[in-house]
Amino acid sequence: MPSLIASPSRSLIAATGQDASLEVETRVLPAWPVLTVLWGYPLFWLVGMLPFASVIMAIPMLALLIMRRRILIVPGILPWIGFVLWMIPSALMIDQLGRGVGLGVRFSQFLALAIIMVYIVNARSSLTPKRILNGLTFIWMFVIVGGYLGMLFPEVQLTMTIGRLLPDAISSNDYVSELVFPTLAEIQTPWGAAEPFVRPSAPFSYTNGWGAAMAVLTPIAIGNAIGHRTARAMWVLVITLVAAIPPAIATTNRGLFLGLAGAVVYVLFCLLIRGRLLAFFWVTTLGIAGAVILFLSGFLDGIVARQETVDTTEGRGNLYAETWERTLQSPILGYGAPRPSTWSEIYVGTQGAIWNAMFCFGLVGLFLFLGMIVMGAVRTFDAPNLSAVWIHASAVVTVFLSIFYGLDRQLVFVGIALAMLLREKYLGNSSYWTPQPMPFARAKNEE
Repeated sequence: MPSLIASPSRSLIAATGQDASLEVETRVLPAWPVLTVLWGYPLFWLVGMLPFASVIMAIPMLALLIMRRRILIVPGILPWIGFVLWMIPSALMIDQLGRGVGLGVRFSQFLALAIIMVYIVNARSSLTPKRILNGLTFIWMFVIVGGYLGMLFPEVQLTMTIGRLLPDAISSNDYVSELVFPTLAEIQTPWGAAEPFVRPSAPFSYTNGWGAAMAVLTPIAIGNAIGHRTARAMWVLVITLVAAIPPAIATTNRGLFLGLAGAVVYVLFCLLIRGRLLAFFWVTTLGIAGAVILFLSGFLDGIVARQETVDTTEGRGNLYAETWERTLQSPILGYGAPRPSTWSEIYVGTQGAIWNAMFCFGLVGLFLFLGMIVMGAVRTFDAPNLSAVWIHASAVVTVFLSIFYGLDRQLVFVGIALAMLLREKYLGNSSYWTPQPMPFARAKNEE
């Protein structure tokens, strides 16, 4: 059995009490399992296996970790492992087969994320920050492409997928069906609307998923471009940001706008307290320019128009109150899965990741869930350079979005980015976790 090495500080302490820096990496872990998840994103989506991409690739990761002589665990990883383990006793509260299937899917996804995070910590020599951030930036670009596909072909649904091979008892489950037969857009026709709202969602099941992914991945893409420190990387970033505006407008997604605005404001705060006045000036200028472009584009008008016919704010508040009241009736184990509301067609435990964790897995599950995303953001607050600050801002945005969005798919992005930051911070000797990191373009020898 491999031994675990916990790191309460920058210096690793082995389970035997000896210096763990000696012979820790007895077996170099390859990068291809994680890179397949990142760069294979479009292919997994096309065959309807996107929700299971991390699950599939976690299998070889686990095998490679088991064959490794020692396994490193850095602070910030254990809460997520604890959350996944707590899902097991919560399964006792499942009362229907369909809900059991949904819980099984989510458990496999969250377990896979735990394995991926541990793998990234231990594959430091092969999974460099450049490789990880380039892969996440590629997904960001593909999400933008998916937005255009949703705008151009809103009624298309992918049907030639792995879903055709599933038994009817599984594929007929609404939750599973949405995963394996993805649509390109949500078409909403609320009463009183002059015309249907066509809201891009590809490569996710819902438009909120598209907006949440953009809010989480955009700071990562910015941090990656800054890490390259080349004019080419910055131009690619600017062009892609401009290209993202049309599908972002089409989604009329409030969370996307608030998430990006929050990321910019938060980065400005970090720069100000660090005395980075020049960087503060440039981020302020670009942030104002972006806000003006969105205002002139009609983005806010689209949000207001949709709110006039679909006002979800009051409904969410009532649903959150019901979620809290019913959680108190099963505060330890929760309910294992969302349940029908007593007054709304929307299920209790579906409108926000923290509400889902609390309702489905009790207050213990909520504590462990917040331990990963909130403490992950707290532990990386001392990001020493502008690139790392933007990556850290993605974790902060995730904490905010978890109040409103489920984030089942987006947590993979944040978990990967956080695992990389925590690894670079706590394992020491990092060329990235420094005030003047080595430019990615000059770090080819690291790969």
